[in-house]
Amino acid sequence: MTWSKWFVEPAFTSIFFLLGVLTLYWFLTSKLIKYMENRGQHPNANHVRTIVGLIYMVILLITTQASVSGTDHSWVFTNFQIFAVVFVSYFLMLEIRVWQFALATLLFMLIDGTLTIGLSWAYAVVYIGFYLTMKNIKHHLHSPWRNYMDFASTALLFSAILWWLMRLRFHLSWSVISWEILFSFVLLTIMYIYVDSLLAGADTLAQLTYTTNYDELTRVHNFYSFKRAFGHQFKDAQTEKHPLTLMLFDIDHFKHVNDTYGHLTGDYVLTHVAGLITQQLKAIDPSLILYRTGGEEFTIIFDNYTVSQAREHVDAIAQSVREAEFQHAGKTIDISISVGITQLKIDDGSQVDLYRRADESLYYSKRHGRDQVTIG
Repeated sequence: MTWSKWFVEPAFTSIFFLLGVLTLYWFLTSKLIKYMENRGQHPNANHVRTIVGLIYMVILLITTQASVSGTDHSWVFTNFQIFAVVFVSYFLMLEIRVWQFALATLLFMLIDGTLTIGLSWAYAVVYIGFYLTMKNIKHHLHSPWRNYMDFASTALLFSAILWWLMRLRFHLSWSVISWEILFSFVLLTIMYIYVDSLLAGADTLAQLTYTTNYDELTRVHNFYSFKRAFGHQFKDAQTEKHPLTLMLFDIDHFKHVNDTYGHLTGDYVLTHVAGLITQQLKAIDPSLILYRTGGEEFTIIFDNYTVSQAREHVDAIAQSVREAEFQHAGKTIDISISVGITQLKIDDGSQVDLYRRADESLYYSKRHGRDQVTIG
């Protein structure tokens, strides 16, 4: 990424290189997120992009710099280093402590063979300051135009300082330095527009995904999300020959709650039960997910649990709901749940067989006094 060393038009080549780096990163993270979702997992997209982005940039920085390390042209990837620090600080907003960043910088200097060069230490200090400053301006956003001006002015200032240090070390001409600073500014502007549009699209997609997979009232996974996860886990359980247990439960006398206290109270009971059980599942096993699969009906898939292993947790969940305090509009409401659970059997031809058996067990609990667990 240098103005004077490439044999083809450097501006176009570097721009395509930059866009290629960003597009490959986005492609890899999107594929990884999709793969995890297809495996029945529910990854945090931002967390995945952050981890992959850090590893991706470290590998690119080391490999590109290693190709020119120890030569008179080891400055040629300076703009890529500038691009990398902007990417991880401003766009990924990595929470890296100063000592961690300093350690990574020392490792880079060791690989580059520049630990004994004084100007390299000055470069490292400015580089760390660049990282911290870009993170700070990202945490203080304003209007779109103001955000860009803050980004561009900060990037231009630090690029000028870093390239000035390169000039002192390698005795570069002012002509080369001026082109490189201008080129750095153009590249970072393109990066700002491109990545910002990608992230805006990702936010829109994330919102659509959330709407598709989550229940608006209770904020837990909905029936669509359950069907998709249940299909994957049922198939895996049959293939891998590991246990799979399904728990269905209803809130007892929920229609009476709505008719007596009103629908706002009913909504309160639904959200309170969902929140209570969600927190309990996190303590039991973070991989367990609560799904709202009907009006007052919820489902939990105990993947890799036998029915006897799940029973202990099911009883604890029912007990916590029974003992919880439900108060709304000054009224105390007694709430309990009726539960049906069953385990995957050898002769289950499809997931419908397993679900139907759990559903029948649930209705057995409801018809025989409620507030109880029936195993099918």
